Parts: sequence; structure tokens; C-alpha cells
Amino acid sequence: MQELFRQNRKMGRPPLRWLVRKNGLPFASFLFCPDKTHKTAVLRNRSKRILRELVRKHIPVLPVGYDCALLVQVGFAKLSKEDREALFLSALKQFP
Repeated sequence: MQELFRQNRKMGRPPLRWLVRKNGLPFASFLFCPDKTHKTAVLRNRSKRILRELVRKHIPVLPVGYDCALLVQVGFAKLSKEDREALFLSALKQFP
């Protein structure tokens, strides 16, 4: 995973950013990373739950063969469900 943070392609805009890197495998792997603006574990866990649900919902359209890190700021969890999904999909359209 350290290679993902060293050699990556950045997509999206705050409060949701994607870091992607080819892994050469027949599946995609995901890492959910709330940043330091999340002051408590409750906020970090909520953001991760939201991200996992978005990935599960859109797994058929996600490309395989990539390592992906989804970086979120605390403002992401405060957005409405529709806004979060729109932000997720807009970043997904930038996928290589």
C-alpha cells in the first residue's frame, strides 16, 4: 500500500479524492482513509461505512486491476446522500 501513496494518479476533489495505481491483478482493492479532520473514531468509522456502501453499490462499474485509496475529509459525511453519490460518480468518471 505504500507504493499506492508514492506512485499514483489523483482524481476527484475535496472532500473526496481517489488515489489509483495499477496492480495487475484480476480484481480491485480498496483502502478507505479518513483524514485528520475526523476528530473522533465515531466520525472516522461513519465515513468509512459510507465509502464501503458506495463501493458495494457501484462495484459492477468499477474497473478491475487497480489499487484504490479513497481519501475523505470530515465534510464528506455531512453531505446529503445524493451529493455524496454524485461526488463519488464524478470522481469515478475520471478513472483511467
